[in-house]
Amino acid sequence: MIEVRRIKTKEEYEYASKVSKEDMGNALPHPTHVLYNKEGDVVGLWSLASIPLVLVWSHTEKIKRIDSMYHNETLAALMDEKGYDNFFIACDKSSPYHKYMDKFGYESLNWETSMFMKNLK
Repeated sequence: MIEVRRIKTKEEYEYASKVSKEDMGNALPHPTHVLYNKEGDVVGLWSLASIPLVLVWSHTEKIKRIDSMYHNETLAALMDEKGYDNFFIACDKSSPYHKYMDKFGYESLNWETSMFMKNLK
């Protein structure tokens, strides 16, 4: 049986992040919950709605580079206005913007992952 508990202390956060990093090579960003097996070992982390995810669509032919730069700055200002310190932004590798994300100030997480959606209603 797996026990799921909300992370309550800085020590628990740091230890669970360390275990995650040792197992995966990088720590799960901003974990909120830790999963323990029956022996009390940390076996998983969840980050539940702790970092906003931004999804963007921009027309590949009708938006100019300067427009994208303006939109990026506006997005960052809006997120800062809402009080966020950071956020995820999805950018598909086939996007013409992918190669510019670092120039826009984004740090690659170097994840080879796919995103999925589950409808609850």
